[in-house]
Amino acid sequence: MGIALLRMLPKRPLVTTAAYSFAFGISSPIGVGIGIAIDATTQGKTADWMYAISMGIACGVFVYVAINHLMSKGFKPQRKSNFDTPWFKFLAVLFGVAVIAVVMIWD
Repeated sequence: MGIALLRMLPKRPLVTTAAYSFAFGISSPIGVGIGIAIDATTQGKTADWMYAISMGIACGVFVYVAINHLMSKGFKPQRKSNFDTPWFKFLAVLFGVAVIAVVMIWD
């Protein structure tokens, strides 16, 4: 995260970059703790809805990152490939969403 910030805005102070990186790094364990607390205290349909909403948000974040950051900006193949077209990238995202949907059915 810090390296990405430095590449995007190279004149950003190091302390600010370190603070952003720390906030990003600490937010994941805090989020896991909140999720465990919610899971331990809810029951019945409320627990099912909370699980479905949080999984939808999590999968949506992965799809957003895959499309906007990795596929459109970040990934550049080392040599020319016939599969480096928008159509194949769309199919790759669609396939990933389908795999997640099938796995979630079994969960």
